[in-house]
Amino acid sequence: MSFSYLYSQYESFPFDEFLHKAQDDNILKAISKNSLTPQDLLLLLSPAAEKHLELMAQKTRFLSLKHFGKAILLYTPIYLSNYCDNQCLYCGFNSKNTVPRKILTIEEVKKEAEKVSQSGLRHILILTGESRALSSLSYIIECVRALKKIFSSISIEIYPLLEIEYKKLINEGVDGLTIYQEVYNKAAYKDVHKEGPKQDYA
Repeated sequence: MSFSYLYSQYESFPFDEFLHKAQDDNILKAISKNSLTPQDLLLLLSPAAEKHLELMAQKTRFLSLKHFGKAILLYTPIYLSNYCDNQCLYCGFNSKNTVPRKILTIEEVKKEAEKVSQSGLRHILILTGESRALSSLSYIIECVRALKKIFSSISIEIYPLLEIEYKKLINEGVDGLTIYQEVYNKAAYKDVHKEGPKQDYA
C-alpha cells in the first residue's frame, strides 16, 4: 500500500471531532503500544494528550536509546548537479531560474569528497536536481562507487526512482534516503509545482 493511498483515506476524515473526543484511557493505551496506528498517532496529537507530554517524552527517550544509543549523526551534503526539469516556486533549482548550471565530473566529486573527509565527517548526503537526463542513475552509481571508498555512510536526496533502481543503489552501498513532500494539501501542492514530473502529487 502506497503512502499516497493511505493519505487519501484521510481526506474526508473528521479530524476536529476525533481530536476533541480523545479520552485519557485511549491516549495512555497508545503511549504503551510498541507499534502505533494512524489513529494512535492522532490521539497523541489531541488536546487531551497535552497533560501526558512527560510520559510521551520518557517513552520517546527509552525508544531512542534502545534503537540508536547515545549518538548524534552528522553528515555533509554534496551537490552533484543542479539541473532540474521542474518549476517548483520555492526552489533555487527551478528550471526557469537563470542560474549557472553544473554537473560535477567524477574527478570533481572525488576532490569534494576528499575535502569533506578531512573534516572528520564520515557520512555524506548526495543531492541532485530532478533531471534524469543530466544526472542519470548510471552517473549517480558512478559517484557512489567513488564516495564509498571514503565514507562509511552514503545517503541520497535525488529524483524519485523505481523500486528496482533503489535496489541498485542499495547494492552499490547507499544506506539512506531523504524525500521531501513540501506540502500535503493538494491545492497548495498544485500551486507551487507549475511544471515538470514533480507535478504528479501521487
